[in-house]
Amino acid sequence: MTLLGTFSPYMVVHKSSVVKIDPSIPFEVACLVGCGVTTGYGSATRTANIRPGEDVAIFGIGGVGMSALQGAVNAGAKFIFAIDPVEWKRDQALKFGATHVYPDINSALGGIAEATAGFMAHKVIITVGELKGEDIDNYLLATAKGGTCVATAIGSLLDTQVTLNLAMLTLMQKNLQGTIFGGGNPHYDIPQLLSMYKAGKLNLDDMVTRQYKLEQINEGYQDMLEGRNIRGIIRYTDDDR
Repeated sequence: MTLLGTFSPYMVVHKSSVVKIDPSIPFEVACLVGCGVTTGYGSATRTANIRPGEDVAIFGIGGVGMSALQGAVNAGAKFIFAIDPVEWKRDQALKFGATHVYPDINSALGGIAEATAGFMAHKVIITVGELKGEDIDNYLLATAKGGTCVATAIGSLLDTQVTLNLAMLTLMQKNLQGTIFGGGNPHYDIPQLLSMYKAGKLNLDDMVTRQYKLEQINEGYQDMLEGRNIRGIIRYTDDDR
């Protein structure tokens, strides 16, 4: 992945790519903050800029989505709507602070409208496995007038067709915003998030659902595709070196 040798037990990198962490932080926790947690949390607190009392909808409750959910909780969101087709993930979302959960966009739109008296969610964060252009208008339907819809998920580079009601985009003054790495800076955000973990303000331990040996990598991918994990991690042993 990006020339890093992701599944290698050792790698050589430029010093600018190294972030020093507190030595008391377990590596199985620290590895989460290298990308997914920072991306999701920053999508909520920085890109979406969730303010106290706002209502937030998060589509897709994997590692990135669950981190966005925690960001919404810490930012003081009032209602947090978590949408995911996997029942177990919806149950986990409630434990992490979601106030409402739904299995799909159709049930979510009705539920969000009922809970917000028709105003919909001030902030919507898309953290599904694959972003599709045909779904964009549905995400914007969940977004309130003057609200912001953050596209954290990535679609295919070949997908250039987007379903979008341009008149409603203008009349409702909605914002559609892309983001990468939660709009953050690794050298600042990684130590900050890990300090929050040490202070008990960020639950990373419960995000690690399963640990695998390197030879179990295909099992790990299958569990990810079938929605069994919030986050699965590979733990290297001496046999891998």
